[in-house]
Amino acid sequence: MMVPLIQSLLQDAATVRQVLGDPVRLWPGSAPQDTPLPYATWEVVGGSPTAMLSEAPPADGWRVRLTVWGDSLSQANSVAVAIRDEIERVGSIESYNPTPDSEGTDAMGISFDVRLLQLR
Repeated sequence: MMVPLIQSLLQDAATVRQVLGDPVRLWPGSAPQDTPLPYATWEVVGGSPTAMLSEAPPADGWRVRLTVWGDSLSQANSVAVAIRDEIERVGSIESYNPTPDSEGTDAMGISFDVRLLQLR
């Protein structure tokens, strides 16, 4: 699949559903207007198939940027920790990013990139 399975990975995580609801408030790109806080968005910022000389690549590697929004920094952090803990079961944190722009809202955001390997 050419799209990382971040959505299903986090939807299936009980700890993430506890903080983001069921179905989880997680969207590719941006959330719909008036989405209740907290929520998270994701976007692909890089990726490539694993290189093999003698056969087709067995997996795709993805770098996905997650941005978590909350009413407070504490709320955003709680959601980010739940997501981080789930991601680290199957991938790794690649970077912590500068605080995202809240675009004129009072929401607080946390952004980080994760590395995932998806078997074909």
